[in-house]
Amino acid sequence: MTVLAVLPTSTTIAPAQLHALGDDFVLASWESDGPETSGRVVPTLDGAEVRPPYTTLSVRTSWGGQRVLSILRTPNQPGAAARFVAQGRVIAEAPTDTDFPHLDPAFLLGSLDAGSRLRVVRFLFDFARSTPSLRGDAGFAAVCRRLVLELSPVPSPVTARAAATDELLLCAGSLSAGFGEVTGAVIIGHGAVGPAPFDICVGSAIDKRGRLGMSFLVDRVLCVPGNLLVVMGRNGLACRSFDAVRANLPTLTEHLSTRRDTPLNLRQHILRGLAQRGRSDATAAAAVRELQVLAPLPKRQVADAKRSIGASLDLAVPTGDGGLFLAGWVHDPHGLGAGLSVQTPFGAERRLEVLENRFPREDVAKLFGTGSTDRSGFVAYLPGAPEPAAVLQVHAELLLGSGGSIKLVPPLRPLSPAEARAAVLGSLPPQFATPQLLETVLAPAVAPLHAAHMASRRAPEIVSFGRRPENPSVSLIIPLYKTLEFLRFQLSSFATDPGMADAELIFVLDSPEQRDELVHLLQGFHGLYGLPMTLLVQPANYGYSAANNAGAGVAAAPRLLFLNSDVIPDRPGWLASLLAALEERPGTGAVGPKLLFDDDSLQHAGLYFDRDVRGRWFNHHYFKGLPRDFLPARRERSVPGVTGACLLMPRDAFEAVGGFCEDYVIGDFEDSDLCLRVRQAGMDIRYIPSVELYHLERRSISRHTGYTRGVASEYNAWLHARRWSGLMEELMAHDWDEAAPPPSRRPLEESLLRPITVSNDLTPRPSLIADSPHHSGRATRKRK
Repeated sequence: MTVLAVLPTSTTIAPAQLHALGDDFVLASWESDGPETSGRVVPTLDGAEVRPPYTTLSVRTSWGGQRVLSILRTPNQPGAAARFVAQGRVIAEAPTDTDFPHLDPAFLLGSLDAGSRLRVVRFLFDFARSTPSLRGDAGFAAVCRRLVLELSPVPSPVTARAAATDELLLCAGSLSAGFGEVTGAVIIGHGAVGPAPFDICVGSAIDKRGRLGMSFLVDRVLCVPGNLLVVMGRNGLACRSFDAVRANLPTLTEHLSTRRDTPLNLRQHILRGLAQRGRSDATAAAAVRELQVLAPLPKRQVADAKRSIGASLDLAVPTGDGGLFLAGWVHDPHGLGAGLSVQTPFGAERRLEVLENRFPREDVAKLFGTGSTDRSGFVAYLPGAPEPAAVLQVHAELLLGSGGSIKLVPPLRPLSPAEARAAVLGSLPPQFATPQLLETVLAPAVAPLHAAHMASRRAPEIVSFGRRPENPSVSLIIPLYKTLEFLRFQLSSFATDPGMADAELIFVLDSPEQRDELVHLLQGFHGLYGLPMTLLVQPANYGYSAANNAGAGVAAAPRLLFLNSDVIPDRPGWLASLLAALEERPGTGAVGPKLLFDDDSLQHAGLYFDRDVRGRWFNHHYFKGLPRDFLPARRERSVPGVTGACLLMPRDAFEAVGGFCEDYVIGDFEDSDLCLRVRQAGMDIRYIPSVELYHLERRSISRHTGYTRGVASEYNAWLHARRWSGLMEELMAHDWDEAAPPPSRRPLEESLLRPITVSNDLTPRPSLIADSPHHSGRATRKRK
């Protein structure tokens, strides 16, 4: 307790009155015709400062004096004098030995102009905002109710328009056109008062009555008759009452779908509110997505050949990590544009001052008649902070030098990460995917979308045909994508080869739409040949690497043979020879056979690396297209790598290098990446020409639309070279035609071992036909 030293005073001490503000606080008020009270006013009891919290307000009256209001805790010392001290002098005092009457709003607000009345109401609400015990005081709530009803005896209603979720409603009302910016809002309920737990969106269009619409998202429990909403603005205060919520409210999406004129700021307000609520409410999070998908903004562009400027934002893909990929075109021959502004539904804005990455657009050139001079197309990547919820559609403005703008709205971004990834990769012709553009624009967008797609994996379905071998010597892992017509040739060769009796067959289907067809096919082959087989059915296409890793995750053998479905052995006994070659030399991490085209020319005799005329690294096959018996191709030797179309390696070596890297898109470079991991780990890779198989290559990848329409191959080549150019340079400095051992190895860099799924940490979805557990995968191989 602080005892104040009070100076003598020659001025008159004003008599103050105390009024009850609920159970724990009182309001003191007094009038003064002197100068306005300045400085801190301290309430005291018998000379000691009262216990905080307390606060004071001074307002001018219409007769030229001042009214001073002070809120303090209810005095609990009977007979003690309540005095108010300013600058060391007592300026007012009040008796405390009587019951404190209820506050009379007419007395409190009398002789005050509109501005002063607003200050008094704010004074009470601001104090309540900082004093939790006061907000739940029924007596204080009653005082506040009488006070605002004194100002607005018949409040206008606010009405529930739609149900955003079961517990969240969209309500609407109106404010006068001169109300000004909303600075706060309070809910006065039955027995409680407090800040409104929502923001208010005020429209810009004035209706015939000279009013502005206002809307807000509110919890259903607050939207009940009897509750009051007090809105405070720069120029006034408005009191509104809640109407009863009618039954069968439309959903928010239904409501907005029927109102094509919904202002953009209201739409953003709703999405922002739902997104904030969605952090803890799954229903609100779902509403954010549904609203964007089911009631999207209509696409908006300027594509009129008669105008001197045109633009379109064809693709806007938020990447989930805060980044934003853009693709579109701008026709601006007169240089009117001054940049691009992009806004998300949740209020974030990105600006692009210069459109740097330009390329021709035939459709735009045809529209504006610009011919070969057209370079209107552009792509861009804008980094930023993650949004509070998934952004599926943005809106933009092409800024003009005069300060004006052209409104642009792209379509919804593709909903799945895989579709979004394909759209990004298909946004420009491959010849314009320069290393710089890949580094700064495409890769920052593709990598998180690809990661999101891979993270969406669910457990595959396991279908078993026959009893799996108990202790197989080798597990054959065969990814399948689209192409199934070679299975009958492959399985018939396996069935007639005694060397396959101790092998485990694992197929991984990466095109699940073919599930029933493939199950029917394998059932027939099992009945015909008696071969036990296991089928993993991926829930979606996750790529060649994921297919092989999934197969490895369920494989039971100590050796893994990765084999394409379009690879057919030339003769029986091939597998035993390949296994013997793997075991012959300690330290061998992988072996690969000779592969032939169907015309008996060489398809593969080992894999090597070389730069093209632009300096880009690619993988190639030794002696491709030369005769089957070409002498150099008949020599067993160490090679930089071997193709994944037929690659045998020990399981412990596969696991030591982290398996296949799953960062590549669709079907390029995964096998050479694996071989480089093996080389980096210090193990050898050997080519075995005595084992010959036919490879009818590139049959499934040619059916993948995402590969043929985008720059996926350019991206994969860039990613591969970015990671491995140093080691490829080192390896290719070695003379692989000599008998000398390959170059010395370095320890495997941990940064190159990307996390992948090769363990049994997924719980498979059993099939009616299945009689065993395990894991997931992808497709037939690719051209070198």
